Amino acid sequence: MNKEQQVYEMLNKVYDPELDQPLTDLDFIDRTVITNDEVEVVFRLPTYWCSPNFAFIMAEDIRKYVSELNWVKKVKVRLIDHCASDEINQGVTNGRKFSDSFGNEAGGNLEEVRKTFEIKAFYGRQEKLIKHLLELGFSKETIRTLTMEELNKVELLEEGLDLKRRYLEKKMKLPESLYAFPTPEGELLTQEEFDAYLLNLKRTRLSMEFNGQYCRGLLEARYQLPSNKKSVKVQSL
Repeated sequence: MNKEQQVYEMLNKVYDPELDQPLTDLDFIDRTVITNDEVEVVFRLPTYWCSPNFAFIMAEDIRKYVSELNWVKKVKVRLIDHCASDEINQGVTNGRKFSDSFGNEAGGNLEEVRKTFEIKAFYGRQEKLIKHLLELGFSKETIRTLTMEELNKVELLEEGLDLKRRYLEKKMKLPESLYAFPTPEGELLTQEEFDAYLLNLKRTRLSMEFNGQYCRGLLEARYQLPSNKKSVKVQSL
């Protein structure tokens, strides 16, 4: 694997916090420039006014993951065509916090924003795995009370294993629970609460998927790109 391939492998780990999709799939990565042990990553967003805090999170994560390559000594992140490009580029490349880069305009704690969207991503991934198990014939009651030990014993094919892996990536960042499908607080839902909870999961997942499609369309129109063949088909429960 050459250096460029290694960089893109790390960029596959960087997700849009609102959409829970990789920047590489969304076509947000414009290009990379590799000079010996230094890497510059140039990225773009669907509009000039995309939220600066979301952009800062993406830029921070680009720097973090690319820096994990053992041959990389310096990472420069450059957001183009954005209202806050200068603040974001200088702040992230120099390792400054969002609040230091934007001062009084920061408008809140970036870690709280991250936490909010980690929970949204948890909801979306949880719903997809539950939906898959329902399609396999599991009852809602079985799913509601399923333990982690029992989930790990369920035989899944490639699609199910990928859904499970992605879901557990988010679950492990939240309070520990012996149940496979608890609330973000790690609590077991009652039988009466479960249907309403599933409906909320569905609404969250659909919102994220529609927003993803919308952002793809805006990006394609802005940069005159061909239609993205990786577009996610929005499905109902």
